[in-house]
Amino acid sequence: MIEHLVLSAPLFVSAFWSLWLGLDYMARPDRITLRLFLFMLTTAVLYLCHFIYFSMSGHAPWPVDMFYRFCNLAVFPLWHFFLCELTLHRLSRREILLWLAPAVLLVPILLVWDGALVIARIVFAVQVVLVLILGWRMLRSYEAIVASYYADTEPYSLHALRGLLLFLFLTTLASFTLNLLGREHFLSSVAMLTVPSMLFSVFIFMLGYESVRLRPIVTAVHEENKADIRLSVNGDDREQDRGLLPQDEEDEASHIAQLQSEVLKAMDEEKLYLQPNLKISDLSLHLGSNRNYIWRAVNAGLGVSFSELVNRRRIDHFIYLAQQNGLSDVNDTWQKCGFTSASSFYRNFKLYKGCTPAEYLARNTKG
Repeated sequence: MIEHLVLSAPLFVSAFWSLWLGLDYMARPDRITLRLFLFMLTTAVLYLCHFIYFSMSGHAPWPVDMFYRFCNLAVFPLWHFFLCELTLHRLSRREILLWLAPAVLLVPILLVWDGALVIARIVFAVQVVLVLILGWRMLRSYEAIVASYYADTEPYSLHALRGLLLFLFLTTLASFTLNLLGREHFLSSVAMLTVPSMLFSVFIFMLGYESVRLRPIVTAVHEENKADIRLSVNGDDREQDRGLLPQDEEDEASHIAQLQSEVLKAMDEEKLYLQPNLKISDLSLHLGSNRNYIWRAVNAGLGVSFSELVNRRRIDHFIYLAQQNGLSDVNDTWQKCGFTSASSFYRNFKLYKGCTPAEYLARNTKG
C-alpha cells in the first residue's frame, strides 16, 4: 500500500499543478502558462498510466500502454517548449513538429512492431540530452539579454531554473535507468522505484512553484521588449524628422559613434548611472534616440553589456565616496550609488574588483 502511494506521488503533484495552471490560464491566458500547463498535464497522464501499469502487475490495457509511450516521448519536448517561451526563444511551427514527431510517429509503429521499443528508448535518451544542453544554453542567453537591457539584473534573473536544470540531470539518470531496463524489470519489486519516484515528485513540485513565482518576472521582460519595439518605431519617426536616421552604412557607423559619445557623456558627466532600476530604454529616452541604436552603441560599440557599463561606474562612485568621506556605513554609501539591494552591490563589487569592499579599501586607502 505504502509503495503504491509513493509510486503515485508524481501523479498527484503533476495533477495538482495541471489543475492550478489550467484555472490560472482560463483567468489570465498567456503563452508561458499554456506551455507549462501542457507539460504538467502530459506528465500527469504519463504517471497515471505508470500507476495503472504497476497496479495491474504489468497487464494494463494496450491503450494505457500507448498513452504512456506517447507521453514519455512528448514530456521532455514540452518541457523544452516551456523553457523556450520562458527565455524569449520563440520556436517555429516546423521546430515544434520536429520535436513532437517521435511521439506521433513511433507510437503507432509500436502497435505492430515490438522492435520500435528500442528505437523509442534511444530517441528518449537523445531528447533528454538535447533538452538539458539547450536548456542550459537558453538560460545563459537569457541572462545575456537581461544584462544588455537592464542595469539591475537580479529582479529578472532565472537562477532558480539553473538549479532545477541541475536537479533535472539527477532525475534524468533515473529516467535513463527506467527506460534502459524497462518497466517490466521493476514489477517484482516496486520498492526499487521509490527513489526515482520521489525525485520526480520533488522536481515537478519545484518546477511548478518556481515557474509560478518567476512568471511575473519574465512577463515584465517580455513587456519591456514590446515597449522597446514600440519605442524604436516611434524613435525612427522622430529621428527621421530630425534628419538623424542613417541613410547608408557609412552614415550609420558615424551615427553609432556619435551615440557612443552621447552615452558616455550621460554616464560620466550627467551621472545617469545613479538612477536606480536604470534600463536601456530609459537611456534612449534620455538621449531622445532610437533604442536599437543605443543598444548597438553600448553592447556592440563600447564592447560591454549595459549592466556592466552602469555597474562599473556605480562601483567606482562607491569607492570615490568611501575614500572621500570615510567608510563609516557601507549600506548608507552603496544606496547613494544607484544600487537597489545589498546583494546586487556586493555581487557586482566582487565581479569587477575581485574582492569585497572592505578588502579593496584596506588595500587602496592611505593611512
